[in-house]
Amino acid sequence: MNNKEKRPSIESTKFNFSRLAFSIKQNIRSVKQGVLLSGLLSIVLGFIIWIFLRDISQIGLWFILVGLILLILLGLLAWRSMLFFLFGRRGRYGLNSSIIFLTSLGLIIVINSLLYWLVSQPNQPEWLRVDTTATKQFILEDQAIKVIANLKEDVKITVFIATNTPEKAAGWRSIEDLLLEFKRRSKKVDLSYERIDPELDPNSAVKYGVNYFPSLVIEAIDSRRSQIIKGRQGTTIFSEQDIITGLLIVSQIKQKKVIFLTGHGERDITDFDQNSKGMGLIYSDLMTQNYKVLSATSQELAILLSEENIPAVVVIAGAEKGFTIQDSAIISEYLWLGGSLLVLIEPELTPEGIKTFLYKFGLAVGEGTIFDMASFVAPKPSYLQLKKTNGQILPHEITKDFDVLYLPGSTYIGSAYSPDTIPITENGEPFVKHVPLAFTTLESWAQNTQENEPIKYNSESDALGPFPTIMLIEAISEIGKSPKEKPDGTLAQTAIVVIGDTDFASNKYSSSAKNADLFVNSINWLAKDYELITIRPKTAAFRELVLTKSERDFIRWSGWLLMPISVGIAGMVSWWRRR
Repeated sequence: MNNKEKRPSIESTKFNFSRLAFSIKQNIRSVKQGVLLSGLLSIVLGFIIWIFLRDISQIGLWFILVGLILLILLGLLAWRSMLFFLFGRRGRYGLNSSIIFLTSLGLIIVINSLLYWLVSQPNQPEWLRVDTTATKQFILEDQAIKVIANLKEDVKITVFIATNTPEKAAGWRSIEDLLLEFKRRSKKVDLSYERIDPELDPNSAVKYGVNYFPSLVIEAIDSRRSQIIKGRQGTTIFSEQDIITGLLIVSQIKQKKVIFLTGHGERDITDFDQNSKGMGLIYSDLMTQNYKVLSATSQELAILLSEENIPAVVVIAGAEKGFTIQDSAIISEYLWLGGSLLVLIEPELTPEGIKTFLYKFGLAVGEGTIFDMASFVAPKPSYLQLKKTNGQILPHEITKDFDVLYLPGSTYIGSAYSPDTIPITENGEPFVKHVPLAFTTLESWAQNTQENEPIKYNSESDALGPFPTIMLIEAISEIGKSPKEKPDGTLAQTAIVVIGDTDFASNKYSSSAKNADLFVNSINWLAKDYELITIRPKTAAFRELVLTKSERDFIRWSGWLLMPISVGIAGMVSWWRRR
């Protein structure tokens, strides 16, 4: 190449308008491509920030807005190309596809918006909310719905919880789901809720007297009655049970009394040591159910009866000594004044006075401790495991939904009379009816452990199972006596639940399986508790997907790459065929 070829000609240095227009057109085309690329990248980046970086999601929205502005600007600069793209042969195919896509997307948005609006309405159709979880985590119990229906005035629930961490934000979402369900179920009165961040608005917390967080305040609007419910740490901060208890209190539904009898070596309800034989944890469970829980001697119970102050339930929790005839007479008087009784037996230590009292109702307390070689908690055959799958737990309101119970040391409860020998009324109603609720297996026997003999069945001295360990009594009279009429002409009735073990309800064992539920359910049933209901906390069914490292990698990379690559290949094939 010589110098003459490198040197520009005189003609090429002269101003040429057509050449300038062509150069500007080429540069504008490059600018358009840059604007298109910048707009698309800005939108994609904005979506990534908005979806994955929630703390700076506002910045992602700005990126999306800038990208849309750039694309609109591109459309204004290249409107001829846009018209050709839309109304050309290929454009018409693309336009049709775009219309179908946008129509489908719009229809989905409209349907979702309609469903969201319906769900937020208080009188929404029942079919809109379906809970497919194993333990029905997101719908209220039937009893809770009845309580809401009986509310007489508007209620406001104020939740004091911060949301400045992911854990706290997740906790608030769970609480809001629960409160929204309460709100939508309240059709007669207005049940509203709001959240207050105590860190941003501490004065509101002081106004309500809240000094623990998270907490919620349930307030009756007209009467101004309020109840503070303290939250828990963990995933379930407030339960359905907590809110129902607060609603019952602010609605001033009368508290029922549960009396724990003392003076005979019974368990201590003020002992909260988690490894002790005390029953402080059961006491707390009953208090959360809005019961008024007290302890009293037989003489103090007699004073209450003389004042016509009848407790709903009296509990004899593991009496070991000194149950006299006078004590028995006071309990009998209480029962026929409309009371109910829960008796927990202490194997081999139960005083004769308790046995004699129960014998009046045709019930015999067994001798010795039960050993069950077919269903026990190793290594102790006396630590009974009662399983529904073995047919050991019978269906009843008290044992509803029970799968397993643990009795760390139990005796047996049997009927002293054959059912056909029990007296009946003219209407055919038996004076006493026994309903067993739980049994041991065929491989069980009762043995007296105080004799220091080897733990082995002795056909000469030991009783052979299966044995009832929980017995329910419904009676209109004691055996050998006549039914009593009440002032309204109906027969006096009473109910007794007898459980062959006391330790199951102690602090050490009450949290095992359904042990605490057995005790509280018995109280509910004996108290005929249709208003002050018990709603058990729902447990989330844990279903873990266990994967190896290679399986995890396959799921990760197939989710990230397989679908995009498949769509890309399908697009390339379609483009190649149309080309």
